[in-house]
Amino acid sequence: MTRTRTGLLVAAALLALTGCGEVRQAAEEGFELGKREGMIEVVGATAIEQETGVAVNGDLSCTVQGSDPAATPVTCRGAAADGREVTLTGTITSTAPLSESDWVRGDFVVQAGGEELFRADCLGNC
Repeated sequence: MTRTRTGLLVAAALLALTGCGEVRQAAEEGFELGKREGMIEVVGATAIEQETGVAVNGDLSCTVQGSDPAATPVTCRGAAADGREVTLTGTITSTAPLSESDWVRGDFVVQAGGEELFRADCLGNC
């Protein structure tokens, strides 16, 4: 193989690896956002019932925004068994490892029917 051809192959490989790194980073960020969203939907509904006695029908429906793992804004909505709308808003700063999936840390406010029920810096098994 000539030096020119070898150099082109090395350059192509480096370019491919750089592109793969960006794809991998995007995939990891997407996974982290999905993990955060899934955890708070379940852990949040359980925490609302445990902290206030207000039963939530099923899990919450949550949306996370942004890609900053240090501060991910979240908005959740659900329905209480008594018909009131339940909301959980705030910022997620960390989550339990997938093997545990039992806590979410951050700054959260929970409301039912427009009335603030509680504030917390950790939901779940903290």
